Order: sequence, then structure tokens, then C-alpha cells
Amino acid sequence: MSVLLVIPARGGSKGIPRKNLQLVAGRSLISYAIEHALAATMVHRVIVSTEDVEITEAARSWGADVPFVRPTELAQDHVSLIPVILHAAQAMDALGRHATVVVSLQPTAPLLRPQTIDEGVRMLLSTGCDSVVSVRKVIHNHPYRVQQMDSDGRIKPLFPDGQQYLQKQDLPVFYALTGGLYVRRRQLLEDWSGSDFCLGIDRRAVEVDAQEALNIDSPLDLALLRVLTEQQSGTELQV
Repeated sequence: MSVLLVIPARGGSKGIPRKNLQLVAGRSLISYAIEHALAATMVHRVIVSTEDVEITEAARSWGADVPFVRPTELAQDHVSLIPVILHAAQAMDALGRHATVVVSLQPTAPLLRPQTIDEGVRMLLSTGCDSVVSVRKVIHNHPYRVQQMDSDGRIKPLFPDGQQYLQKQDLPVFYALTGGLYVRRRQLLEDWSGSDFCLGIDRRAVEVDAQEALNIDSPLDLALLRVLTEQQSGTELQV
């Protein structure tokens, strides 16, 4: 099987302007995902899907291929990840590079390790499952602690049965998608109906820790990443 890894990186971002090009320890945010993708041994090709000239230049400087320009209509806020990944796979088909497994790695998950990428691909190939995703154990905001609130400020539990678990350590284990890594069989993308996460029936997962699960979605996330990376590199903090 041929494994294509796609890093989707559009130029627009409202929460953090030009997010993918933000500097972290002296290098662009997207460079971390590229470096880890290229280090994964189970991936045959790493490409970046973008409509942005600066991101294209940054991606190529770190060794990623940018073989096409993403259409503007696929770089809008309302466009989900699936059409972007499918377009990338089909664009590579047109270049004679057909992939049967498509990995999507978010540039906003800069601490996700190459070993985790490899583990996800191996799991898909060895089990015959439809997809593999990265997950983390739910520690804060456990579903059994979530409340609903009406317009008068009254609350009630989303899951009434969850009130029996008085101690945190007794709560059943739940996992949340981190959004950083998706490994899918190509046919899933082709058959997508547009109404779900495009994960198929047999869904598997690789568990990651808090650092690998870090998703850069806000200025606070970016500040935390800078602390983590710059402490490790010994450079001055830029929080």
C-alpha cells in the first residue's frame, strides 16, 4: 500500500493570525509537523496542502513537497478537513502518485511524534480497520461531570447516571479525539457522505499524552508551546 501524508495549512486564521507561520523557538509552527512527518518510517510521501505563497515557501524550506496550489474555495473557514484531504489525494492521482492510505497531520499538533504516526499506520495495515485516530484520556471536563443549563440558570447533568461516581478516580475511562492525527483508507474519503467524521465502522486509536495532544487553537496554546519548546532548547522564553 502507498501511504500519503497530507499536512493541511491554509493561510487564513482568525484566532491566531498567520498561525501556521508563527515562530516557536525560532522556527515556524508548521515546521514541527513537517519534521515529524518526514521522520515517520511508514509514510511514503509528505505533502502540504495550501493556497498561501509564504506557507509554500516555508514548507519547502523544511523538506515538504507542495506539488499543487489548493483551490481558494477549499481554504475558507467553513470548509471541513475531509474535502481538503480528498482533493490532495486526487491531485496526487493526477500526478501519477496514487495513495491507498491517506494520513492527515495537523500543523497545529506540533508535538505529535513520528513514532505515533508510524503506530497509527501500522495499526491500520495490521488490523484491516477503516481508520486510526489519536486520542487522549479525558481528565478534565469528564462527560459525567458535564451539566446542561437553561435560560434561568438551572443546571442538570447531561448523564444522570454519572452522579453515582462521587470520586474522580472511580469515573469510567473516556477518550477524546485530539484532532492531530487521522489515518484513513482512501476509499473512506471517496465514499464520504459529508455528514460525519469519515472514520468508517472499524475505528481504532492510538493514545497520546498531554504534550502530543496539544492543539494550537488560541494564543494561550501558542504561549504554552513556546514554553515547552524553548525550555527544551535552552533559548529565551517568548511567552
